[in-house]
Amino acid sequence: MTKRIIIGGLIVLLVVATFLQVREIIRAYNIAYVEEIVPEETRVRSLTGADMLEGITRVTGENTLIETLYGYKNLEDQDIKSVIVVDRNLGVQPKASDAYYELFPGREATEEEAAKFDALVKEFDEQQLFAQVISAHEARYVTNREETLTFYKVFVRDVDTNEYVFFITEDGIKLDFHTRGFQPLRYF
Repeated sequence: MTKRIIIGGLIVLLVVATFLQVREIIRAYNIAYVEEIVPEETRVRSLTGADMLEGITRVTGENTLIETLYGYKNLEDQDIKSVIVVDRNLGVQPKASDAYYELFPGREATEEEAAKFDALVKEFDEQQLFAQVISAHEARYVTNREETLTFYKVFVRDVDTNEYVFFITEDGIKLDFHTRGFQPLRYF
């Protein structure tokens, strides 16, 4: 009798453990699916007038109208003509913003330009991250009107040699490309 109770208890535990495992797998899939929303390319093309687009990665915006963004390379003869950053929900949800950033290839940042971000670099140093202002990029921000901005590309590397870049203005507008977005923008 006790043998049957023990076997029955083990079967119940096995069923419960299997149910919990399946539930966690479904939850992880849902989180991954929600995180990787990619805007419709046709909508991005019609909005920006770009011909050849290639997705880079998700982008996190700080001090921007929208924080969940997505980056595209605008290609011309396989060279990057510009980088376009749009709302990740563009074409996916009806209330997505049609504002976008377009960054153009940069030039090396001068010492004076890099010095403007010394406080930021020191902040990364305190976190044991290597950071360096690499280049200056002319950009335009398009909403109902067009605004010209200058972004500075900052290269960051951690102790595990993960590398990424972000673009920042003197006013604090920041477009943070994640690790996967680093490679296409290495020499941009």
